[in-house]
Amino acid sequence: MPLGVQRGEVVLSEYQESWVEDFNKVKNEILKVLEIKPEYIQHVGSTSINGLCAKPIIDILIGVDDYKKMPESFFESLKSIGIYRLRVEKEDEIVLAKFEDESFQKHTHFVHLVNLGGQKCSDLIAFRDFLRSHKESRAEYMDLKMKLSEEFSKDRPKYTEAKAAFIQSIINHENRNKEKR
Repeated sequence: MPLGVQRGEVVLSEYQESWVEDFNKVKNEILKVLEIKPEYIQHVGSTSINGLCAKPIIDILIGVDDYKKMPESFFESLKSIGIYRLRVEKEDEIVLAKFEDESFQKHTHFVHLVNLGGQKCSDLIAFRDFLRSHKESRAEYMDLKMKLSEEFSKDRPKYTEAKAAFIQSIINHENRNKEKR
């Protein structure tokens, strides 16, 4: 299945090995236009978890010192490789996207600009790493995604909202474990 989903839709695909290549291709494009350490760019979200079905949209985390203070030149550099800042308002990140073409109707990548080492950064990586190493939870999440994709096939915000409790429970579990260490 090719990358991309129409705005608002929820379409799931079986895991594709090519998603890692798709991530690395865009990561390398980002590294050519930004002065940023490669390890500050991470593949997150369901496409980063081997064996998990996902919307065929690659989620990329970029960690910076302070995402709220990024100069316009940073966003212009990303725009030069087809990554555009969205009008999405979130309190802990700036969301950008890459699209299939100039119609801007089909998202192929989401870029999450977050504070390096901040809570959002830690949460995205902790969730990914937990599901990579816990087969039972990964299967439970996949079942939930399949059910919700049928229920909310034309309403991505509701689909995302309906997954939130499961995601937060994993993040809370990982945060409790981190505190114990």
